Amino acid sequence: MAAYFRRVLLGAFAVMPVLATAPIIAATSAYAASPSASAAKTFINDSGQKLVGIINGPGSTSEKSARLRALVNNIVAVDQIGKFVLGRYWQVATPAQRSEYMQLFHQTLAYNITTQIRAYKGVTFTTGRATPGPEGEMVSTEVSRQGQSPAHVQWVVDTVGGQPKIVDVVVEGTSLRVTERSEYSSVINDHGGQVSALLDAMKQQLARMQAG
Repeated sequence: MAAYFRRVLLGAFAVMPVLATAPIIAATSAYAASPSASAAKTFINDSGQKLVGIINGPGSTSEKSARLRALVNNIVAVDQIGKFVLGRYWQVATPAQRSEYMQLFHQTLAYNITTQIRAYKGVTFTTGRATPGPEGEMVSTEVSRQGQSPAHVQWVVDTVGGQPKIVDVVVEGTSLRVTERSEYSSVINDHGGQVSALLDAMKQQLARMQAG
């Protein structure tokens, strides 16, 4: 069950979507003080119910996909996470590579949202307590799917651009953005530190998803 939700949530947020083993500290001034525990809990509860409502509600797949993309762009710090995922290679990348990378990051996220709709069907979402963490408030939830054991998921909420945003998802103790960063770094490292290799791999991944 934990592996299932890692795949679903990682696909949905690409998020996350991603920093190295050094302390994870905001890299831009867009981050301010973390929201209060009650505010973070309310934010996650409302966001989760909206997501579940779209998935389990009426509408065609394309209509649901559009609503989900809008919701995710509103509640997830996609640009910041994308930069974090690239890590130290953000400084290595050329301006053109950065632009292409962010476009691919957003496209992959959007396409994953579309393809994961059936996997989300029937999911229920229960919000638990919020506790302070090194990167923001960590809101515990229990995510269930019919016929499966519940998965324990923590949503890390920080203030970005003056608004609460999801900056990481921790599923059964595994940070999805750290996982994603490790995978991206491996691709670049395996190709002599060339960011272009990651861009090629992302384009190939996107092409496979579009074809499948």
